[in-house]
Amino acid sequence: MTSGSASSECRESLILNTLERYFGIPLTADHALLQEVETRYLAGGEWLIRQGDAGNALYFLVRGRLQAWAAAPDGEPRGRLLNEIVPGDSVGELSLLTGAPRTVGIQAIRDSLLVRLDREAFDHLAQEYPALALRLAANVAALLQSTARARPSTRDLKTISILPLDATPRAAEFCRDLANRLDQAGGALRLDADNLGRHGAPVAAVKGAEAVPHALADWLHDEEGRHRFLIFQCAAENPAWTRFALRQSDLEVFVADAGMNPAPRSWEGALTNAAGGTVARRMLVLLQPEHSRPIRETARWLADRRIDFHVQVREDCPEDLCRVVRIITGQALGLVLAGGAARGFAHLGVYRAMRELGLAVDWVGGTSLGAIMAATLASPYSLDEAIEITRSCFVAGKPFSDYTLPLVSLIGGRRMDRLLHKHMDFMIEDLPTPFFCVSCHLDNGAMRVHDSGYLPDALRASASIPGIIPPAVVDRRLAVDGAVINNLPVDIMQQKPVGTIVAVDLSADAVVEVDYPATPSPWAVLRGRYLPLARKFRVPGLSTVLLKATELGTLARVRELGRQADLLLQPEVRRFGMTEVKAFDQIVQAGYEHAMEQLPPWLENRRDPAETAA
Repeated sequence: MTSGSASSECRESLILNTLERYFGIPLTADHALLQEVETRYLAGGEWLIRQGDAGNALYFLVRGRLQAWAAAPDGEPRGRLLNEIVPGDSVGELSLLTGAPRTVGIQAIRDSLLVRLDREAFDHLAQEYPALALRLAANVAALLQSTARARPSTRDLKTISILPLDATPRAAEFCRDLANRLDQAGGALRLDADNLGRHGAPVAAVKGAEAVPHALADWLHDEEGRHRFLIFQCAAENPAWTRFALRQSDLEVFVADAGMNPAPRSWEGALTNAAGGTVARRMLVLLQPEHSRPIRETARWLADRRIDFHVQVREDCPEDLCRVVRIITGQALGLVLAGGAARGFAHLGVYRAMRELGLAVDWVGGTSLGAIMAATLASPYSLDEAIEITRSCFVAGKPFSDYTLPLVSLIGGRRMDRLLHKHMDFMIEDLPTPFFCVSCHLDNGAMRVHDSGYLPDALRASASIPGIIPPAVVDRRLAVDGAVINNLPVDIMQQKPVGTIVAVDLSADAVVEVDYPATPSPWAVLRGRYLPLARKFRVPGLSTVLLKATELGTLARVRELGRQADLLLQPEVRRFGMTEVKAFDQIVQAGYEHAMEQLPPWLENRRDPAETAA
């Protein structure tokens, strides 16, 4: 049997298996369904459908990888990445049934094979095989039910290109360690320009700029079914192999030694931009010295490169390499922290519980005080240092007691500014753990995601509680607390390369009744506070009213986003006032106790059955 016929049989088998899994029925090679479908090949970067196109066909991805995009408001073809589509997934059920225009655009990340079933063919098949129509309807129902939880964009990555920017010993060692860890994670075939023949490829090696035979692509596609990962080791001195490998990749990993010059190499543009128009996500791994030396100037490495996300790997921190492995294997964990004023101290207790249970956090994000807590956890500080700094800042530092003439806000915000600049004097790009926070533009209400720039400025914007702290200035525009628009940014975390999301919500929607028919006057409240025999009224202060009003405005949205997380934690912190900073330790403990109650059963349920059996 020739390699060509073997590849043909492999493709036919993949198509048959894909359709069998989708329709849930056994299919033989002469089934009428197989006579009605047609194959479609997409080159990397090619669009399968555009948003707004007529919906008249259903597609099944057999091999390769696709991206789903929501068009930008200004009509650009690519806007917001929704998710990635992997072999076995389908595209277009709703359009096939309803004929409605396509709601998203679908683009190939790399060379891909699909099966197409148009509406006319399906209508014909449905009359002869009603079970196919029933199965399609069941799949559509399941699809509609699953839309609350977006699928991770890094799930089922198969082909990984690794390209060092410089041939340093540290970079070479990292590439070997990463390949070994991926091999341990499920089996990996590591290929470079010189070892192809040793693994049975139709070409022994690819030298310099020589053409790569088409048969090599077919062979690689077949090898995908035999290995969990294919790792393409690339190098600048082998441009033909590197361009070819990038066209076959689900993820491109660029490795840089932070001690080198951050400017783009002379070969980078020609080599990476000429890789057939591929749109695979790009990760930059920055190899840093030991953790005692601060991370600096990451922004210079990112400035003139198309990088989707980056990860810092410190020389004496093996957990940093583990983070890279978890990202690639789809097991990275994102932690989302909601705002809640002083109740946000509970986030520190939740994080302590996660650490004690061995649960590593790979990405953190938040809003308002949740943003400040997230930044503290993402910073170089240890957990104990983070807790002590937070206690010092909010209990002893009293940032909410910086009262001023209430023309714009109740407090001036100067204490908050000083504390942020003193303890959070980092660039977001330089944080050891990837981080983002959310604020809201005061002029048009648009959400701003801060994942780069000076950290104190981002935190000041995210925690500018309307009426309490004056708005922050961001790029010459006023910004206020992100809780106004998104107090639990699970949707932002879903766009990051994480496979699991844990969210911590501090909002409370319990009914609270009062024992007075009308709101008492300020004088009545004061009499109750200072005169022993006067009636006392439980009335929230102005700060609490403003904080609660900000929270209530997005409460329904918070509930919706909470359902999209893999685990939603809701510590019982309602008994603490939203400005009760003196209860710091009790609030931290409340978060810890709730997490220690909820996390163990969740971890047990998500454990791999094979691991449990072992």
